[in-house]
Amino acid sequence: MIRPALLALALAGASGACVAAFAAQASPPVPDAMATQPDPREYVTRADTNLTALGNPLRFGGMNISWLGLRDDSGRPEDARVPTEFEITDALKTVQSMGAGFIRVASLTASAGCAQCLAPSPGKTNPDALAYVDHILKMARDAGLKIVVPLAGAGHCADDSAIDPVAGTQCVFTHARGLPESAFYTDPQVRAAFARHVVALLNHLNPETGLAWKDDPTIMAWENCDDCGQGMDNQALAGWTEYLGQAIKAIDRRHLYENGAFAGRLGASPVSGSGGGPDAAMLALPSVDIIGDVVAPPPGSAPDIFAAARQDANRAGRVYLIDSYAWTPSHWTTADDFMDFLAAIVHDRAVAGAFLSDLGGHADQGGWLPPTRPDRPVLNYPGAPTGPIDTAVVTPRARAIRRFSFSMMDLLPLAFPQPDPPEIISATHGKLVWRGSPGATSYSVSRSTDVTASGSWETLCDQCVTDANPSWQDPAVPGGNVWYRLTPFNPNLHNGLPSPPAQNK
Repeated sequence: MIRPALLALALAGASGACVAAFAAQASPPVPDAMATQPDPREYVTRADTNLTALGNPLRFGGMNISWLGLRDDSGRPEDARVPTEFEITDALKTVQSMGAGFIRVASLTASAGCAQCLAPSPGKTNPDALAYVDHILKMARDAGLKIVVPLAGAGHCADDSAIDPVAGTQCVFTHARGLPESAFYTDPQVRAAFARHVVALLNHLNPETGLAWKDDPTIMAWENCDDCGQGMDNQALAGWTEYLGQAIKAIDRRHLYENGAFAGRLGASPVSGSGGGPDAAMLALPSVDIIGDVVAPPPGSAPDIFAAARQDANRAGRVYLIDSYAWTPSHWTTADDFMDFLAAIVHDRAVAGAFLSDLGGHADQGGWLPPTRPDRPVLNYPGAPTGPIDTAVVTPRARAIRRFSFSMMDLLPLAFPQPDPPEIISATHGKLVWRGSPGATSYSVSRSTDVTASGSWETLCDQCVTDANPSWQDPAVPGGNVWYRLTPFNPNLHNGLPSPPAQNK
Protein backbone atom coordinates (compact mmCIF):
# COMPACT_ATOMS: atom_id res chain seq x y z
CA MET A 1 0.00 0.00 0.00
CA ILE A 2 1.53 3.32 -1.04
CA ARG A 3 1.41 6.02 1.61
CA PRO A 4 -0.40 9.23 0.59
CA ALA A 5 1.74 11.58 2.70
CA LEU A 6 3.24 13.43 -0.26
CA LEU A 7 -0.13 13.96 -1.93
CA ALA A 8 -1.02 16.75 0.48
CA LEU A 9 2.18 18.51 -0.50
CA ALA A 10 1.31 18.33 -4.18
CA LEU A 11 -2.14 19.82 -3.66
CA ALA A 12 -0.68 22.55 -1.47
CA GLY A 13 1.58 23.78 -4.24
CA ALA A 14 4.36 21.22 -3.91
CA SER A 15 4.88 17.93 -5.68
CA GLY A 16 4.06 14.54 -4.25
CA ALA A 17 3.14 11.08 -5.38
CA CYS A 18 0.77 8.41 -4.28
CA VAL A 19 0.20 5.56 -6.69
CA ALA A 20 -2.26 2.69 -6.88
CA ALA A 21 -1.33 -0.67 -8.39
CA PHE A 22 -2.20 -1.08 -12.06
CA ALA A 23 -5.36 -3.16 -12.42
CA ALA A 24 -5.17 -5.99 -14.90
CA GLN A 25 -8.93 -5.81 -15.47
CA ALA A 26 -10.95 -2.67 -16.06
CA SER A 27 -13.08 -1.38 -13.22
CA PRO A 28 -16.82 -1.31 -13.90
CA PRO A 29 -17.70 1.73 -16.02
CA VAL A 30 -18.89 4.71 -14.06
CA PRO A 31 -22.48 5.62 -14.99
CA ASP A 32 -22.79 9.10 -16.42
CA ALA A 33 -25.01 10.14 -13.55
CA MET A 34 -22.25 9.18 -11.11
CA ALA A 35 -19.36 10.68 -13.04
CA THR A 36 -16.95 12.50 -10.76
CA GLN A 37 -17.02 16.23 -11.40
CA PRO A 38 -13.53 17.64 -10.92
CA ASP A 39 -13.12 20.58 -8.60
CA PRO A 40 -11.70 23.50 -10.65
CA ARG A 41 -9.07 23.88 -7.93
CA GLU A 42 -7.64 20.48 -8.83
CA TYR A 43 -6.13 21.83 -12.03
CA VAL A 44 -2.61 23.22 -12.28
CA THR A 45 -2.98 26.77 -13.60
CA ARG A 46 -0.80 29.58 -14.92
CA ALA A 47 -0.34 32.91 -13.18
CA ASP A 48 1.79 35.04 -15.48
CA THR A 49 5.12 33.16 -15.72
CA ASN A 50 4.48 30.85 -12.77
CA LEU A 51 2.42 27.73 -12.10
CA THR A 52 -0.05 27.50 -9.26
CA ALA A 53 -1.97 24.73 -7.51
CA LEU A 54 -4.84 25.54 -5.16
CA GLY A 55 -3.76 29.16 -5.54
CA ASN A 56 -0.24 28.51 -4.25
CA PRO A 57 3.01 28.79 -6.24
CA LEU A 58 4.04 25.43 -7.69
CA ARG A 59 7.58 24.28 -8.42
CA PHE A 60 8.59 20.66 -8.81
CA GLY A 61 11.14 18.11 -9.81
CA GLY A 62 9.63 15.44 -12.03
CA MET A 63 10.54 12.28 -13.91
CA ASN A 64 10.36 11.35 -17.56
CA ILE A 65 9.15 7.77 -17.85
CA SER A 66 9.16 7.76 -21.62
CA TRP A 67 8.36 4.03 -21.81
CA LEU A 68 5.36 3.97 -19.49
CA GLY A 69 2.86 4.10 -22.37
CA LEU A 70 4.69 1.79 -24.77
CA ARG A 71 8.09 0.10 -24.60
CA ASP A 72 10.26 0.10 -27.70
CA ASP A 73 13.15 -2.17 -26.72
CA SER A 74 14.38 -2.99 -30.24
CA GLY A 75 13.15 -0.12 -32.40
CA ARG A 76 11.10 -2.57 -34.47
CA PRO A 77 7.36 -1.89 -34.47
CA GLU A 78 6.54 -5.58 -34.21
CA ASP A 79 8.38 -5.76 -30.88
CA ALA A 80 6.62 -2.82 -29.22
CA ARG A 81 4.73 -3.77 -26.06
CA VAL A 82 2.96 -2.19 -23.14
CA PRO A 83 4.69 -2.54 -19.78
CA THR A 84 3.50 -5.24 -17.43
CA GLU A 85 1.51 -4.58 -14.27
CA PHE A 86 4.63 -5.10 -12.18
CA GLU A 87 6.77 -2.76 -14.30
CA ILE A 88 4.21 0.04 -14.14
CA THR A 89 3.65 -0.25 -10.42
CA ASP A 90 7.38 -0.48 -9.74
CA ALA A 91 8.13 2.66 -11.74
CA LEU A 92 5.42 4.71 -10.07
CA LYS A 93 6.48 3.58 -6.59
CA THR A 94 10.03 4.57 -7.50
CA VAL A 95 8.79 8.06 -8.39
CA GLN A 96 7.18 8.24 -4.97
CA SER A 97 10.30 7.09 -3.16
CA MET A 98 12.21 9.87 -4.96
CA GLY A 99 9.87 12.53 -3.61
CA ALA A 100 8.40 13.47 -6.99
CA GLY A 101 4.75 13.71 -7.97
CA PHE A 102 4.93 14.83 -11.61
CA ILE A 103 5.78 12.63 -14.56
CA ARG A 104 6.07 13.16 -18.29
CA VAL A 105 5.24 10.22 -20.55
CA ALA A 106 6.12 10.67 -24.22
CA SER A 107 4.71 7.32 -25.29
CA LEU A 108 1.36 7.59 -23.54
CA THR A 109 -0.57 9.22 -26.40
CA ALA A 110 2.17 9.80 -28.99
CA SER A 111 2.60 6.15 -30.02
CA ALA A 112 1.88 5.62 -33.71
CA GLY A 113 2.50 3.23 -36.58
CA CYS A 114 2.39 -0.17 -34.88
CA ALA A 115 -0.26 -2.70 -33.89
CA GLN A 116 0.14 -1.86 -30.18
CA CYS A 117 0.20 1.90 -30.81
CA LEU A 118 -2.59 4.31 -29.96
CA ALA A 119 -2.65 5.50 -33.59
CA PRO A 120 -1.73 2.50 -35.76
CA SER A 121 -2.65 4.54 -38.87
CA PRO A 122 -4.19 7.95 -39.65
CA GLY A 123 -7.79 8.15 -38.52
CA LYS A 124 -7.54 4.87 -36.59
CA THR A 125 -7.40 4.47 -32.83
CA ASN A 126 -6.44 1.20 -31.17
CA PRO A 127 -9.18 0.45 -28.58
CA ASP A 128 -6.82 -1.68 -26.47
CA ALA A 129 -4.25 1.10 -26.35
CA LEU A 130 -6.99 3.61 -25.52
CA ALA A 131 -8.15 1.43 -22.64
CA TYR A 132 -4.54 1.15 -21.43
CA VAL A 133 -4.20 4.94 -21.29
CA ASP A 134 -7.53 5.06 -19.44
CA HIS A 135 -6.05 2.71 -16.83
CA ILE A 136 -2.96 4.87 -16.36
CA LEU A 137 -5.05 8.01 -15.97
CA LYS A 138 -7.33 6.26 -13.48
CA MET A 139 -4.40 5.14 -11.34
CA ALA A 140 -2.91 8.60 -11.39
CA ARG A 141 -6.21 10.33 -10.68
CA ASP A 142 -6.86 8.13 -7.64
CA ALA A 143 -3.41 9.04 -6.31
CA GLY A 144 -3.28 12.73 -7.21
CA LEU A 145 -0.39 12.24 -9.62
CA LYS A 146 0.00 14.85 -12.38
CA ILE A 147 1.12 14.04 -15.93
CA VAL A 148 2.46 16.08 -18.83
CA VAL A 149 1.24 14.39 -22.02
CA PRO A 150 3.07 14.95 -25.34
CA LEU A 151 0.66 14.43 -28.23
CA ALA A 152 3.25 13.76 -30.97
CA GLY A 153 6.68 12.18 -31.01
CA ALA A 154 9.98 13.72 -32.00
CA GLY A 155 9.59 12.58 -35.61
CA HIS A 156 11.97 10.00 -37.11
CA CYS A 157 11.33 9.76 -40.84
CA ALA A 158 14.82 9.97 -42.26
CA ASP A 159 14.47 6.88 -44.45
CA ASP A 160 11.99 4.19 -45.46
CA SER A 161 12.78 1.91 -42.53
CA ALA A 162 10.18 0.91 -39.97
CA ILE A 163 8.55 3.81 -38.19
CA ASP A 164 9.70 4.32 -34.60
CA PRO A 165 6.48 3.55 -32.68
CA VAL A 166 7.12 6.07 -29.89
CA ALA A 167 8.57 8.87 -32.00
CA GLY A 168 7.11 8.53 -35.49
CA THR A 169 3.76 10.30 -35.25
CA GLN A 170 4.77 12.58 -38.11
CA CYS A 171 5.68 9.61 -40.31
CA VAL A 172 2.27 7.97 -39.88
CA PHE A 173 0.33 11.09 -40.82
CA THR A 174 2.54 12.07 -43.78
CA HIS A 175 3.57 8.74 -45.32
CA ALA A 176 -0.08 7.81 -45.84
CA ARG A 177 -0.28 10.74 -48.25
CA GLY A 178 3.13 10.21 -49.81
CA LEU A 179 4.46 13.41 -48.23
CA PRO A 180 7.72 14.22 -46.42
CA GLU A 181 7.89 14.68 -42.65
CA SER A 182 7.87 18.48 -43.01
CA ALA A 183 4.30 18.29 -44.34
CA PHE A 184 3.14 17.33 -40.85
CA TYR A 185 3.66 20.95 -39.87
CA THR A 186 2.75 22.71 -43.13
CA ASP A 187 0.25 20.73 -45.19
CA PRO A 188 -3.34 21.86 -44.40
CA GLN A 189 -4.83 18.38 -44.81
CA VAL A 190 -2.22 16.72 -42.60
CA ARG A 191 -2.51 19.39 -39.92
CA ALA A 192 -6.29 19.04 -39.93
CA ALA A 193 -6.10 15.23 -39.73
CA PHE A 194 -3.80 15.35 -36.72
CA ALA A 195 -5.95 17.99 -35.02
CA ARG A 196 -9.03 15.78 -35.49
CA HIS A 197 -7.12 12.89 -33.94
CA VAL A 198 -6.19 15.01 -30.91
CA VAL A 199 -9.70 16.40 -30.46
CA ALA A 200 -11.12 12.88 -30.54
CA LEU A 201 -8.70 11.85 -27.76
CA LEU A 202 -9.61 14.85 -25.62
CA ASN A 203 -13.32 14.10 -26.04
CA HIS A 204 -12.86 10.41 -25.18
CA LEU A 205 -14.77 9.43 -22.04
CA ASN A 206 -12.70 7.32 -19.69
CA PRO A 207 -15.04 4.61 -18.33
CA GLU A 208 -12.74 4.17 -15.33
CA THR A 209 -13.26 7.73 -14.10
CA GLY A 210 -16.41 8.92 -15.83
CA LEU A 211 -14.38 11.86 -17.11
CA ALA A 212 -13.45 12.87 -20.62
CA TRP A 213 -9.71 13.39 -20.95
CA LYS A 214 -10.34 17.10 -21.48
CA ASP A 215 -11.94 17.20 -18.01
CA ASP A 216 -9.38 15.11 -16.13
CA PRO A 217 -7.22 17.17 -13.74
CA THR A 218 -4.74 14.29 -13.62
CA ILE A 219 -3.34 15.81 -16.80
CA MET A 220 -1.22 18.83 -15.95
CA ALA A 221 -0.65 19.91 -19.55
CA TRP A 222 -1.09 18.83 -23.15
CA GLU A 223 2.25 19.19 -24.94
CA ASN A 224 2.24 19.56 -28.70
CA CYS A 225 5.24 17.29 -29.27
CA ASP A 226 8.28 15.70 -27.72
CA ASP A 227 11.21 17.85 -28.94
CA CYS A 228 9.98 17.72 -32.54
CA GLY A 229 10.64 19.58 -35.78
CA GLN A 230 14.40 19.28 -35.95
CA GLY A 231 15.55 21.10 -39.09
CA MET A 232 12.18 22.79 -39.55
CA ASP A 233 11.68 26.52 -40.05
CA ASN A 234 10.80 28.24 -36.78
CA GLN A 235 7.90 30.12 -38.35
CA ALA A 236 6.38 26.89 -39.64
CA LEU A 237 6.68 25.29 -36.19
CA ALA A 238 5.06 28.32 -34.58
CA GLY A 239 2.18 28.22 -37.06
CA TRP A 240 1.59 24.52 -36.47
CA THR A 241 1.84 24.98 -32.69
CA GLU A 242 -0.82 27.69 -32.68
CA TYR A 243 -3.08 25.76 -35.07
CA LEU A 244 -3.04 22.74 -32.74
CA GLY A 245 -3.32 24.92 -29.66
CA GLN A 246 -6.42 26.67 -30.97
CA ALA A 247 -8.01 23.29 -31.75
CA ILE A 248 -7.31 22.15 -28.18
CA LYS A 249 -8.40 25.36 -26.47
CA ALA A 250 -11.64 25.39 -28.48
CA ILE A 251 -12.85 22.38 -26.49
CA ASP A 252 -10.58 22.43 -23.40
CA ARG A 253 -10.14 25.62 -21.42
CA ARG A 254 -9.12 23.87 -18.23
CA HIS A 255 -5.77 22.38 -19.14
CA LEU A 256 -2.48 24.10 -19.83
CA TYR A 257 -0.96 23.87 -23.30
CA GLU A 258 2.79 23.44 -23.67
CA ASN A 259 4.95 24.14 -26.70
CA GLY A 260 7.83 21.66 -26.81
CA ALA A 261 8.67 22.29 -30.46
CA PHE A 262 11.39 24.84 -29.65
CA ALA A 263 13.11 22.71 -27.00
CA GLY A 264 16.87 23.08 -27.28
CA ARG A 265 16.60 26.18 -29.51
CA LEU A 266 15.78 28.71 -26.81
CA GLY A 267 18.38 31.13 -25.51
CA ALA A 268 19.86 31.45 -29.00
CA SER A 269 16.94 33.45 -30.30
CA PRO A 270 16.38 37.00 -31.50
CA VAL A 271 14.80 37.59 -28.08
CA SER A 272 18.26 37.18 -26.56
CA GLY A 273 19.91 39.05 -29.42
CA SER A 274 21.93 36.05 -30.62
CA GLY A 275 19.71 34.94 -33.54
CA GLY A 276 19.00 31.43 -34.78
CA GLY A 277 15.97 30.67 -32.67
CA PRO A 278 12.31 31.67 -32.37
CA ASP A 279 11.52 35.35 -32.03
CA ALA A 280 9.32 36.94 -29.37
CA ALA A 281 6.10 36.56 -31.36
CA MET A 282 6.75 32.83 -31.87
CA LEU A 283 7.18 32.36 -28.12
CA ALA A 284 4.16 34.46 -27.16
CA LEU A 285 1.59 32.46 -29.13
CA PRO A 286 -1.91 33.12 -27.73
CA SER A 287 -2.78 29.48 -27.02
CA VAL A 288 0.53 28.59 -25.33
CA ASP A 289 0.90 28.59 -21.54
CA ILE A 290 4.23 26.79 -21.11
CA ILE A 291 7.42 26.70 -23.16
CA GLY A 292 9.35 23.46 -22.74
CA ASP A 293 13.10 23.08 -23.05
CA VAL A 294 15.73 20.35 -23.16
CA VAL A 295 19.01 20.73 -21.25
CA ALA A 296 21.67 18.24 -22.35
CA PRO A 297 24.83 20.36 -22.63
CA PRO A 298 28.43 19.40 -23.41
CA PRO A 299 30.78 18.85 -20.45
CA GLY A 300 32.10 22.02 -18.91
CA SER A 301 28.93 24.03 -19.42
CA ALA A 302 27.86 26.61 -16.86
CA PRO A 303 25.46 25.32 -14.19
CA ASP A 304 22.88 27.93 -15.23
CA ILE A 305 23.14 27.16 -18.94
CA PHE A 306 19.32 27.32 -19.10
CA ALA A 307 19.19 30.96 -17.91
CA ALA A 308 18.95 32.66 -21.33
CA ALA A 309 16.24 30.24 -22.44
CA ARG A 310 14.27 30.86 -19.26
CA GLN A 311 14.55 34.60 -19.79
CA ASP A 312 13.27 34.27 -23.36
CA ALA A 313 10.20 32.35 -22.19
CA ASN A 314 9.48 34.71 -19.32
CA ARG A 315 9.86 37.83 -21.45
CA ALA A 316 7.18 36.36 -23.69
CA GLY A 317 4.96 36.02 -20.61
CA ARG A 318 5.12 32.23 -20.60
CA VAL A 319 6.05 29.62 -18.01
CA TYR A 320 9.49 28.02 -18.50
CA LEU A 321 9.69 24.26 -17.93
CA ILE A 322 12.64 21.91 -18.48
CA ASP A 323 11.01 18.93 -20.17
CA SER A 324 14.17 16.86 -20.03
CA TYR A 325 17.55 17.30 -18.33
CA ALA A 326 20.56 15.06 -18.73
CA TRP A 327 22.30 13.57 -15.69
CA THR A 328 25.18 11.44 -17.03
CA PRO A 329 28.95 12.15 -17.16
CA SER A 330 28.55 12.74 -20.91
CA HIS A 331 26.99 16.07 -19.93
CA TRP A 332 28.06 16.72 -16.33
CA THR A 333 31.54 15.27 -15.87
CA THR A 334 31.48 14.97 -12.08
CA ALA A 335 28.76 14.55 -9.51
CA ASP A 336 29.62 18.01 -8.21
CA ASP A 337 29.06 19.49 -11.69
CA PHE A 338 25.64 17.87 -11.81
CA MET A 339 24.72 19.00 -8.30
CA ASP A 340 25.72 22.58 -9.18
CA PHE A 341 23.33 22.40 -12.14
CA LEU A 342 20.46 21.23 -9.95
CA ALA A 343 21.27 23.91 -7.39
CA ALA A 344 21.10 26.54 -10.12
CA ILE A 345 17.58 25.41 -11.04
CA VAL A 346 16.48 25.56 -7.39
CA HIS A 347 18.00 29.04 -7.04
CA ASP A 348 16.27 30.37 -10.17
CA ARG A 349 12.71 30.53 -8.89
CA ALA A 350 11.37 31.40 -12.35
CA VAL A 351 12.02 27.80 -13.46
CA ALA A 352 8.70 26.10 -12.83
CA GLY A 353 9.94 22.53 -12.92
CA ALA A 354 12.38 20.08 -14.42
CA PHE A 355 11.95 16.47 -15.54
CA LEU A 356 14.78 13.95 -15.28
CA SER A 357 15.61 12.10 -18.48
CA ASP A 358 14.97 9.20 -18.07
CA LEU A 359 13.83 7.01 -15.17
CA GLY A 360 14.30 3.26 -15.43
CA GLY A 361 12.62 0.48 -13.51
CA HIS A 362 12.76 -3.14 -12.43
CA ALA A 363 11.93 -5.78 -15.03
CA ASP A 364 9.13 -8.25 -14.58
CA GLN A 365 11.51 -11.20 -14.94
CA GLY A 366 14.13 -9.77 -12.59
CA GLY A 367 16.86 -7.18 -12.82
CA TRP A 368 16.42 -3.85 -14.58
CA LEU A 369 14.61 -2.91 -17.77
CA PRO A 370 16.98 -2.06 -20.63
CA PRO A 371 17.09 1.51 -21.95
CA THR A 372 14.68 2.02 -24.84
CA ARG A 373 17.30 4.20 -26.57
CA PRO A 374 21.00 3.22 -26.61
CA ASP A 375 21.96 6.91 -26.61
CA ARG A 376 19.71 7.74 -23.65
CA PRO A 377 20.78 5.91 -20.47
CA VAL A 378 18.07 5.49 -17.87
CA LEU A 379 18.64 6.19 -14.21
CA ASN A 380 18.11 3.09 -12.07
CA TYR A 381 17.25 4.37 -8.61
CA PRO A 382 18.67 4.29 -5.94
CA GLY A 383 21.81 3.28 -7.83
CA ALA A 384 22.62 0.50 -10.25
CA PRO A 385 24.70 0.12 -13.42
CA THR A 386 23.14 1.43 -16.61
CA GLY A 387 25.02 0.65 -19.80
CA PRO A 388 28.64 1.77 -19.36
CA ILE A 389 27.82 3.85 -16.26
CA ASP A 390 28.58 1.98 -13.05
CA THR A 391 26.89 2.10 -9.65
CA ALA A 392 29.51 4.39 -8.12
CA VAL A 393 28.61 7.07 -10.69
CA VAL A 394 24.85 6.57 -10.58
CA THR A 395 24.33 6.52 -6.81
CA PRO A 396 25.40 10.07 -5.83
CA ARG A 397 23.52 11.53 -8.80
CA ALA A 398 20.39 9.56 -7.94
CA ARG A 399 20.51 10.87 -4.39
CA ALA A 400 21.05 14.42 -5.69
CA ILE A 401 17.92 14.09 -7.86
CA ARG A 402 15.89 13.00 -4.85
CA ARG A 403 17.16 15.99 -2.82
CA PHE A 404 16.34 18.23 -5.78
CA SER A 405 12.69 17.10 -5.77
CA PHE A 406 12.32 18.21 -2.17
CA SER A 407 14.35 21.40 -2.61
CA MET A 408 12.04 22.53 -5.41
CA MET A 409 9.24 22.31 -2.82
CA ASP A 410 11.33 24.24 -0.26
CA LEU A 411 11.42 21.13 1.90
CA LEU A 412 14.14 19.07 3.50
CA PRO A 413 14.20 15.48 2.19
CA LEU A 414 12.07 12.99 4.05
CA ALA A 415 13.74 9.84 5.34
CA PHE A 416 14.21 7.08 2.78
CA PRO A 417 11.03 4.99 2.85
CA GLN A 418 10.99 1.39 3.97
CA PRO A 419 11.31 -0.83 0.89
CA ASP A 420 8.39 -3.04 -0.06
CA PRO A 421 8.95 -6.80 0.12
CA PRO A 422 10.59 -8.17 -3.04
CA GLU A 423 9.13 -11.23 -4.75
CA ILE A 424 11.03 -14.44 -5.42
CA ILE A 425 10.01 -15.59 -8.90
CA SER A 426 11.64 -18.99 -8.68
CA ALA A 427 13.68 -21.11 -6.28
CA THR A 428 15.08 -24.12 -8.14
CA HIS A 429 17.87 -26.32 -6.74
CA GLY A 430 18.82 -23.45 -4.45
CA LYS A 431 19.00 -20.84 -7.21
CA LEU A 432 16.85 -17.79 -6.48
CA VAL A 433 15.51 -15.29 -9.02
CA TRP A 434 13.51 -12.30 -7.82
CA ARG A 435 11.72 -9.11 -8.77
CA GLY A 436 13.28 -6.08 -7.14
CA SER A 437 11.79 -3.69 -4.61
CA PRO A 438 11.61 0.06 -5.40
CA GLY A 439 14.21 1.96 -3.41
CA ALA A 440 16.15 -1.11 -2.26
CA THR A 441 19.94 -1.01 -2.53
CA SER A 442 20.60 -4.62 -1.49
CA TYR A 443 19.04 -7.77 -0.06
CA SER A 444 19.88 -10.37 2.55
CA VAL A 445 19.14 -14.04 1.85
CA SER A 446 17.66 -16.31 4.53
CA ARG A 447 16.81 -20.01 4.57
CA SER A 448 14.52 -22.21 6.66
CA THR A 449 13.73 -25.91 6.76
CA ASP A 450 10.58 -25.33 8.86
CA VAL A 451 8.75 -22.06 8.27
CA THR A 452 6.29 -22.85 11.08
CA ALA A 453 9.02 -22.90 13.73
CA SER A 454 9.93 -19.66 15.49
CA GLY A 455 13.52 -18.58 14.91
CA SER A 456 14.01 -21.04 12.09
CA TRP A 457 15.33 -18.52 9.55
CA GLU A 458 19.08 -18.60 9.05
CA THR A 459 20.78 -15.65 7.36
CA LEU A 460 22.98 -17.08 4.62
CA CYS A 461 24.38 -13.76 3.45
CA ASP A 462 23.85 -10.26 4.81
CA GLN A 463 23.07 -7.55 2.22
CA CYS A 464 25.02 -9.58 -0.28
CA VAL A 465 22.92 -9.34 -3.45
CA THR A 466 21.53 -6.52 -5.60
CA ASP A 467 19.22 -6.15 -8.58
CA ALA A 468 22.22 -5.71 -10.88
CA ASN A 469 22.45 -9.51 -10.81
CA PRO A 470 19.02 -10.74 -9.67
CA SER A 471 19.92 -14.35 -8.99
CA TRP A 472 21.76 -16.14 -6.18
CA GLN A 473 22.87 -19.74 -5.77
CA ASP A 474 22.83 -21.46 -2.39
CA PRO A 475 26.21 -23.24 -2.24
CA ALA A 476 24.93 -25.99 0.09
CA VAL A 477 21.23 -26.80 -0.26
CA PRO A 478 20.02 -29.05 2.60
CA GLY A 479 17.96 -32.13 1.90
CA GLY A 480 14.21 -32.19 2.43
CA ASN A 481 11.93 -29.18 2.42
CA VAL A 482 13.69 -25.83 2.12
CA TRP A 483 12.33 -22.27 1.91
CA TYR A 484 14.06 -19.00 1.09
CA ARG A 485 13.26 -15.34 1.53
CA LEU A 486 14.87 -11.97 0.74
CA THR A 487 14.96 -8.92 3.01
CA PRO A 488 15.41 -5.51 1.30
CA PHE A 489 17.51 -2.62 2.63
CA ASN A 490 17.18 1.07 1.77
CA PRO A 491 20.07 3.53 1.24
CA ASN A 492 20.25 4.14 5.00
CA LEU A 493 20.63 0.38 5.50
CA HIS A 494 17.24 0.10 7.17
CA ASN A 495 15.46 -3.11 6.31
CA GLY A 496 11.97 -3.57 4.96
CA LEU A 497 9.73 -6.59 5.35
CA PRO A 498 11.03 -9.82 3.82
CA SER A 499 9.58 -11.45 0.75
CA PRO A 500 6.99 -14.21 1.16
CA PRO A 501 8.75 -17.56 1.61
CA ALA A 502 9.47 -19.43 -1.62
CA GLN A 503 9.85 -23.21 -1.44
CA ASN A 504 12.82 -24.77 -3.19
CA LYS A 505 11.85 -27.04 -6.09
